[in-house]
Amino acid sequence: MPCSMTGYGRFCLEDHNSNYTVTAEMRSVNHRFLDLSIHLPKNYSWLEADLIKILKLYFQRGKIDLYVSIENVADHNHWQLEFNRELLVGYLKNFKQIKNEFKLSGKIRMEQLLLIPELFVIKENIDEEAIKKAVLKAAQGAAEELLLMREKEGEIITSDLIKRITFLQETIGKIQELASGLPNLYREKLSQNIKEVLGEVEIDENRLATEVLFYVDRSSITEEIVRFKSHLEQFLSTLSTKGSIGRKLNFITQELHREANTIASKTVDLSISEYIVDIKTEIEKIREQVQNIE
Repeated sequence: MPCSMTGYGRFCLEDHNSNYTVTAEMRSVNHRFLDLSIHLPKNYSWLEADLIKILKLYFQRGKIDLYVSIENVADHNHWQLEFNRELLVGYLKNFKQIKNEFKLSGKIRMEQLLLIPELFVIKENIDEEAIKKAVLKAAQGAAEELLLMREKEGEIITSDLIKRITFLQETIGKIQELASGLPNLYREKLSQNIKEVLGEVEIDENRLATEVLFYVDRSSITEEIVRFKSHLEQFLSTLSTKGSIGRKLNFITQELHREANTIASKTVDLSISEYIVDIKTEIEKIREQVQNIE
């Protein structure tokens, strides 16, 4: 059963080992390939590579955004404030150099030093291994929720596609019936045209039959109909397989459209042309649905 590429998943984990509550939210939309974006709190970017490995086990296509929030729930202080000594020394050294070089007056005040970006750093006291396990577990939970929603959406899309393929099967069957009567239609039209031009002159039946056969052979749509029906069967067969099938369904849809165009260019029957319009309209709707399948 195919999966949709659209969905949402959320999982909240209270980990008593690390004293953290980890919440993972995941959103997915259509994309030609697998495009992963990991959004982590500051100072936790080191978890990104492990999260990407986890998500690749669940998904093969789609634009997926993972948002992770980490909140400490312990009563005791889990952080301490430190200042960047090397950064401060560098600033003071450069201040002094600028003052001497440009002969500037004045002194540096404490409140000015406090404006230096990242002069003070909050250092957390955490068990990295414990927090890593908690974050990965939360991400897995969100991924499973997202996958479940994508599967449900995939069932809805599959049901819709089967109805549309059934319509195409019925319509191409009607075209096939009409195509079987085309030789007689061509014969009648050709005979009528000859009589309008030549009047009551006796028609050479053998020559007429030859012309009819030539025209029928040139405008025959039998091969296109056979291929069109084969593509429909292949489409339904692909729908019942597992894994990433979106690209294959898209290719089959393109082939259906190509055969429909060929039939339209070779036929002169108005009824067949009307059916082809219906077929091409339905194929376009199928193409839109297929774009959302993984």
